[in-house]
Amino acid sequence: MEDIRVQQIEALKIGIEYVQKLIPATKEILPELRGEEKEDTMDFLNQIIDGINFVIEIVNATLPLINEKEEILSKDGIEEQVQLLNAGLQARDYSKVADALETGILSFMDIFYQVASVIVAGEKA
Repeated sequence: MEDIRVQQIEALKIGIEYVQKLIPATKEILPELRGEEKEDTMDFLNQIIDGINFVIEIVNATLPLINEKEEILSKDGIEEQVQLLNAGLQARDYSKVADALETGILSFMDIFYQVASVIVAGEKA
């Protein structure tokens, strides 16, 4: 059981480092999705989507630790945000994609970052 916790802490550390880069990248693409598209916007968006999927994998693997004391993140809540994002992507409505990123996904990543940081700091104490 202790080995799993150690692995979860390591995953959280990786997730913390990753979202520190992913959050600014996600904020950077919002104006592009709302009409200021650049030549590489779609490639950039695909990289961000891959990054979000990576963070979700980390969250899924560490959810018992994240929610150890109380439910902070829920699979249903995450899934709902992903569905909004997917709906925009499938409709090729990049304004909706930007809205989903801004209102749901960024909040989710920010909460993950804050909670993971507290958990990792607590393990060092």
